[in-house]
Amino acid sequence: SYCKDLVDTLKIYFPQQWEWMLVAIYCRLTHTSPIKNMQYCFSKSFLSERLNITVSAKEISRLIRDLGSDRKPMTDFMKHLAGNENFILIDATSIVSYSNNLTKVCTGLSKNKNYEPLFNLLYFYSPHSYLPAYYRLFNGNIKDVKMLSTAIKESKYKDAIIIADKGFFSEENLVNLEKEGLNYIVPLRRNSTLIKYNKYKNLTKSNFHFLFENRVIYYDSYKLSKTRTIYLFIDEQMMVKEKKDFICRMQKNLETYTKEEFTRQLPQFGTFSVIANKESTAETLFLNYKSRMGVEVLFDGVKNILGNDHTYMQNDEALEGWMFINHLALLIHHKIYSLLKEKKLIKKYSIRDFIEYLSDIKKVKINDQWVMETITAGQQKLLKNMGLTIP
Repeated sequence: SYCKDLVDTLKIYFPQQWEWMLVAIYCRLTHTSPIKNMQYCFSKSFLSERLNITVSAKEISRLIRDLGSDRKPMTDFMKHLAGNENFILIDATSIVSYSNNLTKVCTGLSKNKNYEPLFNLLYFYSPHSYLPAYYRLFNGNIKDVKMLSTAIKESKYKDAIIIADKGFFSEENLVNLEKEGLNYIVPLRRNSTLIKYNKYKNLTKSNFHFLFENRVIYYDSYKLSKTRTIYLFIDEQMMVKEKKDFICRMQKNLETYTKEEFTRQLPQFGTFSVIANKESTAETLFLNYKSRMGVEVLFDGVKNILGNDHTYMQNDEALEGWMFINHLALLIHHKIYSLLKEKKLIKKYSIRDFIEYLSDIKKVKINDQWVMETITAGQQKLLKNMGLTIP
């Protein structure tokens, strides 16, 4: 099956638990099910015919606590599944939790700019497949740099690059990353004094360019110091779009959209700049940064599709085990994403569409034989387009 590698690896590292883990993964991915509803979801699925186990809320709760009490099999599993991949990209997010019994929960500034009780979730992911390779939980008040250093030591990845967002840039943050020996790609705001805009003037007339998603990207770079380099990019298609958007707003007489402001911003339209401390070609660096689009899908899966925005686990072991189950569901979520992307169907079907279309396919027992019920034209079309068959 498409997830055979995951199931086979679960059998290696969790030989006594893998069947219950498979049930929990199915329930989370397909139904975003809390523990209390997993017995019901399991009883209504064909898994209950394939797995000779008893499922109850009590058993799943015990499973999650047991998983969370020993992190080593989880990290061994993650490293095994990642194979020989050593080049890895890193990002983090925060998860809000209102449980009073979690030591990792501290009041911190959430992405919504509100102070809330939260813990941090750090993820490593492959720049090639966007598959989530490794995660670790941290206290909500621990700074990004300390998290990164600890996680890299545990994961044993040799070539990791931190892909930051625009809000991360500061001299202090860069110095802290460099002290920890960490590589980074950090975007600069367009008003940054580090950007030499005179270098952009004739860039679109140069031979320094590459194609990205059928768009021409022009580039240049210059050393800021012995270890730091600024990379400049211009996307002509984006430049035209930004000019058009600004002029449309000018015509609507919006207050800040004036001819003077248009002239001031003219050198910035379509530009993008980053600072990095690892030698790289401009194209490789650009592609690595653009992989953040993949990590946005990853965290969309964590927070929205898997329903982890507000976690109410009652102790640290349960939280760790619960997050590992969600990590496993996230692996399948990303396999679906990769398959949709490979088949060029990502604009037609969302990941949730895929799950809902196919989870509605039923088997019925007739004369002691399991027979697939007639499937809809939409389901047939999706299976055909994806190159999938149902046994």
